[in-house]
Amino acid sequence: MLVVIMTDNRNNLSAASAFVPTLGTSTYKTKSGTHALHSTSKNADSTNHGSTSMKKRPHIVILGGGFGGINTALTLPTLPWWVSDYSSTSPPPKITLIDKSERFVFLPLLYELCVEDASLDEVAPTFTSLLEDGSAATTTGGGGGSIDSVFSIIPELAGALAGFVIPRTMTNQLFGKKDADDNDTNYAEVSFLQAKVQGIDVNNQQVVIAKLSSDDDCGGEIEYIEYDALVIATGSEISLDSIPGASKYALPFYTVEQALELKRRLALLDTHLKYSTNNDSPVNIVVVGGGYGGVELALNLVDRFGWGQNTNNVNVSLVHRGKQVLEYATEHNRRMGIDRLASAGVKVMTTTSVVEILPPETENTMRHDGKEMLPHVQQNQCIVQLSNAEGDTVTSLPTTLLLWTAGATPTSDANMGVRNSILPRDSMGRILTSSTLNVPKYPNIFAIGDCSRPRKVPYPGTAQVAMQQATVASWNVFATLTTNNRRVGGGDDERGIPKLLPFNFISLGEMMTLGSEDATISTLGGNVELSGPVASWLRRWIYAVRMPTPRQALTAAVDGTGRKLARGAARRRKSVEWK
Repeated sequence: MLVVIMTDNRNNLSAASAFVPTLGTSTYKTKSGTHALHSTSKNADSTNHGSTSMKKRPHIVILGGGFGGINTALTLPTLPWWVSDYSSTSPPPKITLIDKSERFVFLPLLYELCVEDASLDEVAPTFTSLLEDGSAATTTGGGGGSIDSVFSIIPELAGALAGFVIPRTMTNQLFGKKDADDNDTNYAEVSFLQAKVQGIDVNNQQVVIAKLSSDDDCGGEIEYIEYDALVIATGSEISLDSIPGASKYALPFYTVEQALELKRRLALLDTHLKYSTNNDSPVNIVVVGGGYGGVELALNLVDRFGWGQNTNNVNVSLVHRGKQVLEYATEHNRRMGIDRLASAGVKVMTTTSVVEILPPETENTMRHDGKEMLPHVQQNQCIVQLSNAEGDTVTSLPTTLLLWTAGATPTSDANMGVRNSILPRDSMGRILTSSTLNVPKYPNIFAIGDCSRPRKVPYPGTAQVAMQQATVASWNVFATLTTNNRRVGGGDDERGIPKLLPFNFISLGEMMTLGSEDATISTLGGNVELSGPVASWLRRWIYAVRMPTPRQALTAAVDGTGRKLARGAARRRKSVEWK
């Protein structure tokens, strides 16, 4: 799990606030089971006004609610849809965010949720609440001043909007003031739909979905949703299909449900350890994958079981097929991670692959006192078959709990519906796009995040890439639709037509948790490197700032600070009692 410190991307408007951060008088409404977010625009939908001179709202569909998808949904309504020489040809859009889950997941804090260092509302708020919060954020306004003062603070916005004629009445909206004649039909509308994607018909500009309910994972009624612009941000998910036995015994660590299941299994291990003796067979926890997520998970598991207080009872192993763990991390973070793994007693096995997972042996189901292990502990036991890089040596590793962080891919079964299209892809299943993040043959289709490949060498599969791409894709969707509408309107003046922006990624550093009170941070090109408790506190506060909405950021800051203080006090009391 990885997220980094985020600031404005000065090359390509990579933060949502780099557009119009102080749009005003937004409202959030609920109608017919959908949740609509309205942001200021001076063009109305013809269906709402009954005017034949107005074009219908363009429909923007976003598939996937990860870091890329949710930030796209929150950015699009803030764009200046009304700013045009031919404003009647650019009505405010209707925006639909589609995801199979009802909750956004802030992946870097997933383990904190597992050990109750973070709340469900902090780590996994509902999409409905985020859209509502995004609406509330735009009502706060931004203070006084002229439009030129905004351009002086955000020069990229001035460049992107060069040539637009901004009506005088728009100045009030840019600074959070509502005109007397404003009404709800003047706003862009954002709605969330919980559904599973079944396919994409690019020739007819339709997405095929199966609606989901909270207790229905398979999908129900099939529907066809038409779009004028499509943003695919379905990310990647862990696939266990290629390893025999993995789907039965391994627990991936990528979703809220999986985090809560791990919490349940750890509680069962606590009960098992309570009645075990040092002569019992030890609890062997195996983590597959030596990337950021695997190293963080292994170290936090050691931290949870007491950093040496249960060394005779709990062993944590980390299996990685590469030559070294954290191979894509900065030198500082890699060094800190390897050092902590050694001091924590984690057994690290590099150049090692899992080839098969077998059922457990009968004798491993008994405790020293002759009683059977708890049934739920027993059913998670397995034998992990490992091979070296040459594949000529196979060893068996008895395992009590097998956790899987490797192999996240866009081609997992969870993304099968998105793959049901004729969009061009590489061998890993990533959609091939241009530098402006759209598919050359289908310029109104954009792909961002882990499921896309806009250049020969893929970008890292990190949250900061998806977040930066979301803002560029949002602008380019706006530019595409505005340009198309301008052509329909018959205008031949190039002035006022927005240009598509190429994506240029700026790495702002990375952060990792190494335990509940330990972390490592490397940023600003290695000029700032921190580790230890200070880095742990800073990491939580930075994550709070990077939440999708201000209200969510406040929730994360207050809740995260309170829980860290409580956890620290509890650890100190436990340390005194142990001594």
